[in-house]
Amino acid sequence: MTYPKLTVFNFKVSYILFRIFTLFWLIQQAQFFNRFSKRAHELYEPSVWFQKIVMPVFPPDLLYYLVVVLTVVLLVSSIFRFSVLTNVLLFLLVAYISLPVVAYRGVSHPNHVLILSYFLTMFLNPRKLEDQDYKYVQIYYLGLLITYSMAGFWKLVSVTKDLFTANPGISWFEVNAAKYNSMLNYMTVDEKIPLWMLKMYEYENLWIAVTVIGIVLQTLCFLGAFSRRYLTFCLFFLLTFHFYNVYFVIADWRIMKYGLIVLFFPYHYFYSLIHKTFRI
Repeated sequence: MTYPKLTVFNFKVSYILFRIFTLFWLIQQAQFFNRFSKRAHELYEPSVWFQKIVMPVFPPDLLYYLVVVLTVVLLVSSIFRFSVLTNVLLFLLVAYISLPVVAYRGVSHPNHVLILSYFLTMFLNPRKLEDQDYKYVQIYYLGLLITYSMAGFWKLVSVTKDLFTANPGISWFEVNAAKYNSMLNYMTVDEKIPLWMLKMYEYENLWIAVTVIGIVLQTLCFLGAFSRRYLTFCLFFLLTFHFYNVYFVIADWRIMKYGLIVLFFPYHYFYSLIHKTFRI
């Protein structure tokens, strides 16, 4: 299978599966909302201008759940019938649904890839994409992966700055930087760092190398948009990166870890089975 053909094929499959995956994401968001709605609403603090305009106060339960139900209806509709209007509404609604969670300080926001995915596919009709249209899919992948590359790039900039300015703080290239980062995060949630983790951090020079290699690979993630093999490698790297964050940094990306699999999985390895079954 040629690169253009497999690129378009993978997108067509992930387009449908990601909408099914979003149904599970909605259940998780509703669970978070239910938990946060029991908190004092004075704790709700919009952190960006968009939140201050769209959701300046914590939304009523009825309004939020009506939006969730509407999103479910549009998701199911978008699987069977392409509509630009539906896709635009889905982008706006998934962004809205994520807002109550991210407005609380200390609560991570792992939904940027999901929101970006709906933004970048608003005008991409998978049923009309031909093999020669693979560049549109590349732009889509680039839009998703560039977020990781930008984060890695700024880490490289930070490391370079620390090298030349003698920053008194802990830098990524320093001995035990990863260890101190884990200890700080465990202390933040008032938990004791596991002994097995401290044992792993005893290999100081290894962790320096792993940290530097990880930052470089994160910076180079955008290249996955132009190579199927490298995109598959990026998938495994990002999953490793996020699972490290779950256990070592206590920064749980929650269900979106699995969203990456849906988005970037090499479905073309199962082309015959998928094509015969679903006519994709």
